[in-house]
Amino acid sequence: MAVTPDLQGFRPALIPRLKRLLRELHPSSLLRSDRIGLPPPSADQPEYLLAAGKASKGMAETLAKERSIPPERVLVVLPLGYPHPDKLPWTTGNHPDPGEESLTAAQSSLRFVEEIPSGGVLLFALSGGTSSLLCMPVPGVTLEQKRTLIGKLMRKGAPIDVLNTVRTHLSSIKGGELLRNFRGRHVHTVLLSDVPCHPAGIVGSGPTAFCHRDGKNTLSILEKWLDPDDIPDSVRQHLDSMLSPEPPPFSREHLHVLGDSGLVLETASRILAFSGMRLHPVTPCLTGEARIQAEKMASLVREVADRDPGNHLFLASGECTVNLDKKHGRGGRTLELGIACGLSLKNFEAVIGAVATDGVDGSSGYSGILLESSLFREKGKEKKALQALEEHDTASFAHREDIGLLFGPTGTNLNDLLFVYFFQPTEVAPR
Repeated sequence: MAVTPDLQGFRPALIPRLKRLLRELHPSSLLRSDRIGLPPPSADQPEYLLAAGKASKGMAETLAKERSIPPERVLVVLPLGYPHPDKLPWTTGNHPDPGEESLTAAQSSLRFVEEIPSGGVLLFALSGGTSSLLCMPVPGVTLEQKRTLIGKLMRKGAPIDVLNTVRTHLSSIKGGELLRNFRGRHVHTVLLSDVPCHPAGIVGSGPTAFCHRDGKNTLSILEKWLDPDDIPDSVRQHLDSMLSPEPPPFSREHLHVLGDSGLVLETASRILAFSGMRLHPVTPCLTGEARIQAEKMASLVREVADRDPGNHLFLASGECTVNLDKKHGRGGRTLELGIACGLSLKNFEAVIGAVATDGVDGSSGYSGILLESSLFREKGKEKKALQALEEHDTASFAHREDIGLLFGPTGTNLNDLLFVYFFQPTEVAPR
């Protein structure tokens, strides 16, 4: 039967696939797939497990079980309010902005590492969010100064590599400094990367990855993004006079990447494609202002569809930014991606979705968005969507139109996914 694609009927087929996608990207699934290449445990080299980040619970539980690490040799650091492991020691830090709990978590983590005996091996399970969870500013810079500075960079839409460069240069635990007083035999870092198309050492600002510090260059980066009055004198003084220390022990070791934006794209290509669709994995490096990138994706969709009739699925993974400036309500980057892309395709038959793999999209309360481009053919709704983007209040629009996805925290933390199903109006809708 020839039909015009209808989200009312398409959603029931798609939602289970999105849930399956998130399950397959969960650390428990990835760690059991033998992707990490760690050497087998050794009886004469006891392993100590420190896990930090949004995915720390799943990573710690799986690694502790698979490698028979007892609870007394484990510490899990996770965001305040996240589900915690039942049988492993844990503590919390603040996220997305560091706070007093982040200071305590950093001190606990340093103490855990320093107390590993000379024959022991540190297994560090790292995922996104660690930059905020483990926070220990350098002497002379206060927690409030660092938090305010990073917050201003975020609101300006600074990319993650800029944020983490600044964080590292103002930290006593990042850039390998977690290992400064490590006395054990070896370190293995296993990580989930939420930083698309950048070296793995930038994830979580690299607590176990040495970073050559260049204070003057970092200060020039700050001056590019912020007004002079936004940079505290203490930060200027620290960066202007800092020297790069010698690498801490084992901070130049190979990092074991368990998953990244490339894996998100690969897994989504396999799970979300319906029979008969032409598949287009566009990029694992989706970065930049969300609204601009959404419009670029829509332009590509139109271009390909013009020369190649049929049903198509376009996929991109990465992590965009949103420049809030002085206007912001409740929203997130995947909501902006989906709405902006839908607006650009309003005259075509398309279903657009965007999902945050950690299940938490900014301040929206949603995990992502799923909509039909035809929604915006109504002038009133098009106007309200444009206003929502302008005011960065996309959650309110998603709520009114019932187009938000709500999966809750997923226990993983890879990159966001943008997908576009483009249909020929006379074709049969996928089942």
